[in-house]
Amino acid sequence: MKRLQLLLILSIIIVLPSCKTQEDIRREKNVENLNEQVAQTQKSTANANSRFMALEEEMAKLTGKIEESTHNRQQEIKDAAIIKERINSLEETNKKQTEFMKALNEKVQEQSKYIEQVITSLSSLNEQKEQARKKVSQKESREESSSAETPTIKGAIAKYKEKNMEASKEMFLTLLDNKKIKKKDKETSFYHLGMIEYKGKNYEEAKVYFSKLFSENPDSTYGASALLNLAKSFLQLKSKEEARQSLDELITRYPKSREAAEGAKLKTKI
Repeated sequence: MKRLQLLLILSIIIVLPSCKTQEDIRREKNVENLNEQVAQTQKSTANANSRFMALEEEMAKLTGKIEESTHNRQQEIKDAAIIKERINSLEETNKKQTEFMKALNEKVQEQSKYIEQVITSLSSLNEQKEQARKKVSQKESREESSSAETPTIKGAIAKYKEKNMEASKEMFLTLLDNKKIKKKDKETSFYHLGMIEYKGKNYEEAKVYFSKLFSENPDSTYGASALLNLAKSFLQLKSKEEARQSLDELITRYPKSREAAEGAKLKTKI
């Protein structure tokens, strides 16, 4: 009996481990479910990693485009600054040119006034010469011995140096009536006639002769002296602007002459 009980107990011990309980089955299912969830999680993670890598690639491309756009923007800003600088430079140059043209126009207007004044003065020269001819005719009877010979430049200058202004003037006027008079003799005659009238305080007549000399030959050896005395004649006539223009012409044309130095000092007093 005891042996039979022992065998029964052993049979139960052997059979029991091989039998699964409901709890064991439930646990196994849970483990399977967990394994399946882990597998799905790993798959999702792999998919997420793939999408993340794709996003990283897109971000890299976008970053590259942003950097390129930033670089282009900076270059555009630099180009705009250069263009603005050039525009400012052009505006400054245009402003200077406008000021220069304005000053030049004013200078031209001043010169036009001066030329008009000279032309007006020259227009009265014929009348002055006619009057001088009449005076010569009136004195021909008293100076028959002198008039028997043709006047010469040397003789006229000699009379001038002797301060015989009337005789000198008549001789110079006679020389000017000669159509074959040399250019140099003509210039000499105009200059001395101007000096004769200036010393006689006939400033209008002096102005005419000096203007005539300079207008016909600005490069004459008497040019500088003629301009200086023309300016002095204008000052005597209270024509300060014309005097200033004559002095400017003297200083510009004959800067190293003694007359230009005297003219510069005279200009400071106007």
